[in-house]
Amino acid sequence: MKRFDTLPNANDAEVMKTALSLLFILMVALTAVPAFAGPPDAEKQAEALVAQAKDRYQAGDYEHAAQLFMEAYGEVQRPAPVFNAARAYEQAGLWAEAKPLFELYIQIDRGDDADSVAGRADAQKHLLAVNAKMAEETARRNAPPPTKPVVAVPAPQVKPIAPPIKQSPVIQDPPRLDAPDDMTDVNVAPPPQDTWSGEQTAAVVTMSAGAVLIIASIAVGIVAHSQLADLDARLAADQVANSQNLTLHGSVTQLEMDSGLATYNSRQVTAGVLGGVGAAAVVAGGILWWHDGNQPRNRVALTTGVVPNQGGAMWTLAGHF
Repeated sequence: MKRFDTLPNANDAEVMKTALSLLFILMVALTAVPAFAGPPDAEKQAEALVAQAKDRYQAGDYEHAAQLFMEAYGEVQRPAPVFNAARAYEQAGLWAEAKPLFELYIQIDRGDDADSVAGRADAQKHLLAVNAKMAEETARRNAPPPTKPVVAVPAPQVKPIAPPIKQSPVIQDPPRLDAPDDMTDVNVAPPPQDTWSGEQTAAVVTMSAGAVLIIASIAVGIVAHSQLADLDARLAADQVANSQNLTLHGSVTQLEMDSGLATYNSRQVTAGVLGGVGAAAVVAGGILWWHDGNQPRNRVALTTGVVPNQGGAMWTLAGHF
């Protein structure tokens, strides 16, 4: 039994010539086999369809070629167009369409000749390849979509930026010009004295002592007046009138009256002396203070001047008492 077992590639001219020769031989052989013979019109129609299928196969239109091969098989039931249709579907990548055709070819090609045996072996080989392709396609279709691995991206480390250090502008004092030795800076006042002079100290002490004496004289006078007032109160309380209109004092004796008056007069004198001495001391201290203040070194003086200061000038006012 002959078959169209080798189909040419579209870009292989030598293989195409060989296939055409084999096709011619197979067609002649098939017409000689009475088991697959059909009516003359069917034979011509089958040959025409096979020729068209071969053209479509060579042009790369594998699916159309497979359909034409199966139409030729419908006209005359020979195994060769079934094998060729299965190969065309295989070339087109239509595994589901190619598989049943290879199985059909293995069933209907029962010849014992070398060509038929080789054709069934070749169909078995292609059937295994188609089954493998279908399994691979099913596994790929059922496989879960690939997931991209999540790569942890470390967060960028931001270095803290220290605030800029503000630097104070460097201010340089202007160069100091020393005055010549024979010149005196009249604008600079002499340093004030931190302590009193001896005369000032004596004036203060004298005025303080005078103030104490004046206070003491006032206190003595107050006491003298107080005792005299007590004596007058007793006398007023003890007055007794008699028939001669004389005032008698029953509880106050003449001695007490004389002693009280003498004490009062004495204290008055003491108060006067203390007051006078104190007043004199205050006046003397004032004179000493005034005298010391009138010395040339202590005369009240106010002076003004200009002192350079950090690129500018500062007015000064100095004095002493």
